[in-house]
Amino acid sequence: MNYKLLLIAACILVSAGSGCEKKRVLPDVDPVPIPRYTKDNTMSSQVLGVSVKYSIYLPESYNTDKDKRYPVVYMLHGIGDDNNSWNGNYLHANLKIDSWTAQGLGEMIYVYPQGFSSYYCNRYDGTFSYMDMFANELVPFIDKTYRTIPDKQHRAISGYSMGGFGAIALAEKHPELFIACAPLSMSVRTDWQYKEESQNGWNNQWGKIFGGYGEAGDARITEYYKQHCPIHYFNAANKEALSAVNWYLICGDNEENLLYANDELHCVMRDNGYKHEYRVVDGGHSSSVWMPALNEVLTMFDYYMNGGNLWSPEVNADVEQGQLEAEEDGSVMSSAYKEKHTGALVYIVHDGLSQDILKELMSFVMNSAPSAAFALVPCDVSNKTLQSWISQWKGVYPHQKEFVLGIEAGAASALALPSDTFEAGYYLNPALGSDMNVANGQKIYFAGTDLDANYRDMDRLYVACKQGGASFEYRIVRGSSSHLYNLVKSLESIKSYISF
Repeated sequence: MNYKLLLIAACILVSAGSGCEKKRVLPDVDPVPIPRYTKDNTMSSQVLGVSVKYSIYLPESYNTDKDKRYPVVYMLHGIGDDNNSWNGNYLHANLKIDSWTAQGLGEMIYVYPQGFSSYYCNRYDGTFSYMDMFANELVPFIDKTYRTIPDKQHRAISGYSMGGFGAIALAEKHPELFIACAPLSMSVRTDWQYKEESQNGWNNQWGKIFGGYGEAGDARITEYYKQHCPIHYFNAANKEALSAVNWYLICGDNEENLLYANDELHCVMRDNGYKHEYRVVDGGHSSSVWMPALNEVLTMFDYYMNGGNLWSPEVNADVEQGQLEAEEDGSVMSSAYKEKHTGALVYIVHDGLSQDILKELMSFVMNSAPSAAFALVPCDVSNKTLQSWISQWKGVYPHQKEFVLGIEAGAASALALPSDTFEAGYYLNPALGSDMNVANGQKIYFAGTDLDANYRDMDRLYVACKQGGASFEYRIVRGSSSHLYNLVKSLESIKSYISF
């Protein structure tokens, strides 16, 4: 006798109050589990008229906790790469995800879509509308096919190089889709860079997408391009809409061209009051920048989408207090200097900095080079000129070499001197004057935080170093409301280059 048919018939005959309608017949065998990582899945796009590939990495609990839904992270690849590159030969995002998950990162679905060479934008002539496909087909398809949480609050986007441009372009044009966006080494240029690009470079990479194909100079900066380029798009008029997304930007200081524009975008966002995270790190256009960046990007996404506690918008601004024995004149000598009575003379140039902060910075420098022979000598340029300080200290402390640590407005005094005045210059949140001497081979190390007031001057110094041929290291680290914390963290970021 078929008992299953009898049960169904009974449910039909009895009233709704019996509760039979609340039951469902479960399959005899569970569906085949979906592999955690699958490559080259396809979605047929009506917008593009082609199939779009995507790879996907599912949470470990996806096949066991079948009632659970997950946030989604879209991860875009660079030009010349494909939907498998995030987990390919030189990028290993899955390993990074698993490592952080073991440390408490919330589970998320990771989607790696095929980007062609589109920069993830619609072509100006309507021949390949990738952005429309992404927003109107791919996102709904993923939400329908997988157990996502299908809303803005649980969707984020990142990408490297071309994918970095795509991530910020998609989020700026569709802020209703994403709660957070993190472009890594975003492939973008300033207007002056586009105007100087080779004709083939312009035509093949930009002109065919944004218009101006075959054009030169100002004609390349089309209105269509301005509607997508973040340097133009993050203006005052768009602030309300774009502030609904949490932005994170990172770039290496050894980039051939891209830091010009990434730094300019940071300045534009600061000019227009956009809250965002910005980092400049050691490295070029490579996985050596992008993989470490995921440490903060993944935990930031987890914070906004899962309420995770591995990252927070608030910074712990505690600074370990240093120990310092200063001379009556305010100078500090290392043990090696006291023994040799000679070594390096380091001018600590500032403009009315408090004695407490000055002491902490000098203590940090002292602990950074414990075996070196050097004397730290304070130079408050609010009292007298740096040249006067140099003349004074030279007569007091015998030395072989001279270095400078220029702090904020103190940096302007040091950089106004001839480029061969110091063996090397170290500058924290540097403020610059109209006179700045940067020469080929000059050693310059400078750093600040993404909240510092002198962001435009730091960009100016980067451009001067880059174009002047200086040997430089440039860092932007995470800032806080604490002045001392910001200065110490900036100095800490160039600590490895302190060599007296």
